[in-house]
Amino acid sequence: MNNKLLQLNHLADLSRGARNLDINELILEGLEKDFDLNYQDINEIQRKSNGFGEVIAPAIIGNFMRKVITKDVNVLVPWNIYGELIDAIAPNVKSSVLISRNDTFAKITNLILKDDKHKVSVGDSLRVLDELSEAAFDLICGLPPMGMKSKAEINNKIFNAELSHLLILKASKLLSEDGQMFFVVNEKFFNRQKPNTILPILEDRGVYLDSAFYLPPGTLFNTGIGTYLVVLSRKKYDGLFISELINENLEQVILNWKERKESKILQNGKLVESVSFSSYVRLEKELEVKRIVDKTNLTTIPLKDIVISINSLPRKDVSFKEQANSIYLPNIGLSDVVDNQQEMKIKSQNYFQIILNDNVYTTYLAKWFNTELGLLVRESLMSGAYIQKINKTILLKANVYLPEKKVQQELLNIQSKIDEFRNELYSIEDRAWNYPNSYEQLNKRLEKLNREDGFAEWIETLPFPLASILYKYYAIKDVSSKKEFLLHFFEAFAQFQVVLMLSAYTKNGSNLDEKYIYEIDADKLIRATFGSWVHIGENMAKKLRQLLEDSSEQCLRLFQHKRKGFIKMVSSKQIYNVLRKTNGYRNDWKGHGGVESSTEAKNRLVLLEKELHSLRNVIGAAYEGYQLIQPGTGHFSAGLYHCNCKLLRGTRNTFIENNIEVLNGLDIENLYLLEEDGHEPLALLPFIKLMPSPNTQVNTCYFYNRLNQDGVRMVSYYFDQDADVTIQDNVIQSIINNLSFN
Repeated sequence: MNNKLLQLNHLADLSRGARNLDINELILEGLEKDFDLNYQDINEIQRKSNGFGEVIAPAIIGNFMRKVITKDVNVLVPWNIYGELIDAIAPNVKSSVLISRNDTFAKITNLILKDDKHKVSVGDSLRVLDELSEAAFDLICGLPPMGMKSKAEINNKIFNAELSHLLILKASKLLSEDGQMFFVVNEKFFNRQKPNTILPILEDRGVYLDSAFYLPPGTLFNTGIGTYLVVLSRKKYDGLFISELINENLEQVILNWKERKESKILQNGKLVESVSFSSYVRLEKELEVKRIVDKTNLTTIPLKDIVISINSLPRKDVSFKEQANSIYLPNIGLSDVVDNQQEMKIKSQNYFQIILNDNVYTTYLAKWFNTELGLLVRESLMSGAYIQKINKTILLKANVYLPEKKVQQELLNIQSKIDEFRNELYSIEDRAWNYPNSYEQLNKRLEKLNREDGFAEWIETLPFPLASILYKYYAIKDVSSKKEFLLHFFEAFAQFQVVLMLSAYTKNGSNLDEKYIYEIDADKLIRATFGSWVHIGENMAKKLRQLLEDSSEQCLRLFQHKRKGFIKMVSSKQIYNVLRKTNGYRNDWKGHGGVESSTEAKNRLVLLEKELHSLRNVIGAAYEGYQLIQPGTGHFSAGLYHCNCKLLRGTRNTFIENNIEVLNGLDIENLYLLEEDGHEPLALLPFIKLMPSPNTQVNTCYFYNRLNQDGVRMVSYYFDQDADVTIQDNVIQSIINNLSFN
């Protein structure tokens, strides 16, 4: 272990074991003892200190400022922690004034920056800013605390507002004519409706919002909310530049920002009206809604055109007055919209009662709000830096997207028939268990309902690595072989699930809180078994469900998705109930020994088919909105990578080719999962490979099996001519050797 690592571990251990000690005192002690600490080290100490410590500017902000501050500047930091923002642009800093709230921060800053051109003042930031009234700075920047309230006199009026907003407002008078302000703020900064909002005051002073760069949840240490790096200046632009700030798109975002140029995709930059902007996530949802609506023949209907009134409850101990044509829409969270109060899943005070006119069917609109599109619309209406809610004013401005009323009636008729089928199945099931000797009659009733074609159609929606195995089960007639192919499918599915989750965590999990991460024992994967994949997957899925509940936006960005349905499927408890059961069957049957009789084979097949139906019920149409792709040749143009790729879907190994546009270049050695019309494919770890089989050169899908002394053993669960191959793959070996990625 090197000396730097020993120093870091020493400080982190002290901070964990001594709650009464200030982590900043420990950092100062380390610096005074000549520990060679930099900002990356301090950030690591904070992450290891169980949440104690200050929120300092993440590396992405330093990288951004380093690239855009290209001339010499005089700098003011109204809320200084350790001087990290000055360090990021040190070559271009002529002089700086940093305001620290105590001596400890001031001493740490001086010890790290080591330059007398930086003046660190100690005291209340708002007061010190008043004392700097004659100064003019080219750059004013900072990461003040969010959510902390304070008071200050502005324009002869006492303002009670967020401290960060007051600091920006106070500092703005010190900005030079050509200067810029860079501050990290939360979503509340853009709210112009509430009292004491500062944007109108800034504009009256001739300071305008230039751009807002979204920092996804997890970017800032110790907070799961999305924040923004805002840029303000004395120059007024027609549009506000909006983009997402991540390392992968940094160069393109800066180029588009400087040229005030829009990209095809929001991440790389859009221009919007400053007065109407409230949230990057809301804009993201609105664009996704537009994308879906543009592909349909749905009619855009302002909600106010079909609403008579919207009611809310004044207290939690009352209920809504029953009204005809009413639906109940949650104003917090995404519980189902219902058309009667008895079906409410959360407290009634958290609902709006929406009374509708006769231009829409009440039941249809309630069900529509629970569809993928309806949920996106609801999410696009939510606001709040910490707790996302829908307010009545925003709801009345919303649009819904519906078919004509006669089509609504037809769809309600279809739903009625589905309910009839469901009731018939329940009736058959109930009679089967209570009157077993009536099985012949029950079989006839089932035959009237059964459609084999539906299963075959469903297989074609699955990714090729899974569909190819299921098709062998579906096509073959021998009972024992069908049973074996189903066991292969369940094992492959368990592995596929883990590869999806592990790929997302490996690519995008570095900023996650430790409570959302499951440490994998690498030994379990050196000789992977069905049970290993189930055990790992079940634990990862549990962590993923917790993340989805606590920070859905962070969870979406983990998978580089915009919709939650797929992640809910991947992390489903029901899936692991099925996989645990089928793994148990496999172990029991292998341990039983002896020759399997035809009767045993039939009974075992029935058990597995029952679990397959349960699994299909959970998966449903989840994969229809996603593509498993194998990239081919590509090129960069207009800030996007244009790639010809193969779509690995269904049972045929002659794959459809398609052109896609994505943010970054793709490795032809990898498979990727891409959300429909998305631009950020998730690279899958190479535990699943599509490659020519050694003997036949036929494109075949192989799953990782184990590490051997002579290489990596891969198996195909459907291609019997080359079912077992050993390859040399240093990437797989390296991944397993470094699997503790906490």
